[in-house]
Amino acid sequence: MNYPERIRSFQSIEVIPDTPGKRQISGTVRIRTSSGTEDFRIIYRYSGNIQADRRMAGMMITMPVINFTYFAGELKLDFPLSENDLELIRDFCTINNTEVFVNKICRRRYEFFRKEFLPDESEITEENAKGSTVVTTTADPVESRFPGSQYSSDRIAVLSSGGKESLLSYGMLTELGMNVYPVFFNESGGHWRTAKTSYDHMSGQNGNTVRIWSNVDRFYAFMLRTITALDQSAIRKRADTYPLQVFIFPVYVMSSLPLIIGNGISGIIMGNEFDDPREMPPYRGIRHYYGVYDQSQDFASRISEYFGRSGVHCKLYSLVYPIAGNVVQRILGHRYPELFETQRSCHSCHFSRGKIEPCGKCTKCIGIMLFAGAAGLDLEKIGYHGMTAERIVSTAAKARMRLDPDELNYLIARISGRETRDHDHVTGIHVLPSEDTELSMVPEHLRNGIAGILRGYSSGTYILRNNQWVLKG
Repeated sequence: MNYPERIRSFQSIEVIPDTPGKRQISGTVRIRTSSGTEDFRIIYRYSGNIQADRRMAGMMITMPVINFTYFAGELKLDFPLSENDLELIRDFCTINNTEVFVNKICRRRYEFFRKEFLPDESEITEENAKGSTVVTTTADPVESRFPGSQYSSDRIAVLSSGGKESLLSYGMLTELGMNVYPVFFNESGGHWRTAKTSYDHMSGQNGNTVRIWSNVDRFYAFMLRTITALDQSAIRKRADTYPLQVFIFPVYVMSSLPLIIGNGISGIIMGNEFDDPREMPPYRGIRHYYGVYDQSQDFASRISEYFGRSGVHCKLYSLVYPIAGNVVQRILGHRYPELFETQRSCHSCHFSRGKIEPCGKCTKCIGIMLFAGAAGLDLEKIGYHGMTAERIVSTAAKARMRLDPDELNYLIARISGRETRDHDHVTGIHVLPSEDTELSMVPEHLRNGIAGILRGYSSGTYILRNNQWVLKG
């Protein structure tokens, strides 16, 4: 018995979409285990009318399921698919399986798995990382193209969450005169408190603001309860990462597809900021994405390619991918102060003093306090009260921060009042190894405008030379 078989919980997971309604897409996920079958109904509800078919509904219902395919022998798709659809799902399953194996099971930050289900040294192989999930379909292939639409280069959607990256993206696009559609994904749990301040602000001033309600977070909880290898007491404890889920953004992107087609939206913006490629080596020879494939340029390119083959003339990209979080925070706070005051980056927000405030204790909160403090911004305006520089630095030193080391060192020096030039590149614009020039991944009609804004708050343009970031001459 190989490792994926040893850790398997599901004989099969089946996706059965309903016929879509005017404002709702739903479907059944059926799991088959050794003890029988169980069903869970996933729902997406929209704040306006949509047009969709069972194929589109099936693709949307499948995205959250992919988070759990490493533990399944078969993923059965009971809806019409094109070869393009099937290829995407199979690719995503392989990538997800590898991310789960490497980053949740082997390179784990928390002990979510029962010890008897952890792999021994001989089981840590690329073959085991890919898993053994077989993807099957019950329907004959259909045409690749979704229904047509007139796409406009100035219509751009922003996947919005109340975090600094999506807020800055919205601010820059609005300043450049684009017709912006803020899209908020409202999970049924407490995460909506994080987004609500920003949503209330934008919906009050932008008629394009969209809310998509879904119960996928309840689906995640349902699936986690059924996976034998997980320590159920451990996954109930508060942590700054999910026990398994590494395919979150595909859910948001695919749920936006009816809006993209219906409104002729040509771009959809993610908030992924700079990740230093030097800090992402393979694990035991296994190439992986450190659990953030769905926030990578490879993911954006793959979705854009999928859309293009499906007749959807829309690109997925980021406006902030070449800059680190400290630069994002500086621009947002100083250039768009009204948007900055709606920022909530904590997943444990609560009501206090008559408004929604962050917890101030989690690693996301500590990171924001470092970013905002280093930028000289007023932390009180985003709900952090009585925080001194000394207290922030002391708290950060005790936490397991998920920041690139250069940026963390820069932030601690900056907020402590020490001048440092050891890591100047973290305040600059990066040209990635795959690029010939800065911001090449931003569409041409936006590139100069975005570059003009970023340059005003950065220390220059940096390229990677001999594994060191150096200022471009």
